[in-house]
Amino acid sequence: MSHYRTIQQWYEILSNRLKGAPRESIRFYSLEAFPRLMHHLESHKSECSVCASHFQALDEMSFELGQWMKNDAPEMSKFQVELEESVRHLRTDHQVFPKGLWLSRFVLMGILVGVLGALITIVVVAGVVIGGVLLTGAFIGMLVGWIAGKSKEKRIKKQNRLY
Repeated sequence: MSHYRTIQQWYEILSNRLKGAPRESIRFYSLEAFPRLMHHLESHKSECSVCASHFQALDEMSFELGQWMKNDAPEMSKFQVELEESVRHLRTDHQVFPKGLWLSRFVLMGILVGVLGALITIVVVAGVVIGGVLLTGAFIGMLVGWIAGKSKEKRIKKQNRLY
């Protein structure tokens, strides 16, 4: 079995390749998850030809990425397309998701449900402090959503479906 680089090694590799790239560009292109994505694609490229193809393309592009960002080169759009296609492939074909996706979804749903519950409480119960009830509902919803999201991500991580 081949030795694959760790996520930490990918952080170091990509940091070196992106030396001199503007930090704003790195944030704009959402490259915080890029090392985890590369690690996941690399460790699954022997089992899936599409993962291997995406890994090869992104690895080659990453050598020029820093320069492309500095110059706002048109190749950045090709990189973005490749990045989005690889993420879509992982999500649809392998049911693999980025870390934090489910947590943020559940927190958002929890806040919405909490606010809805607070609004219902305001309509049904007379004489309540509207601001306090809304804030409490949003907080409780956020807390429940955070717990549910963490639980879901923990389950997905055990199945090796989180990058």
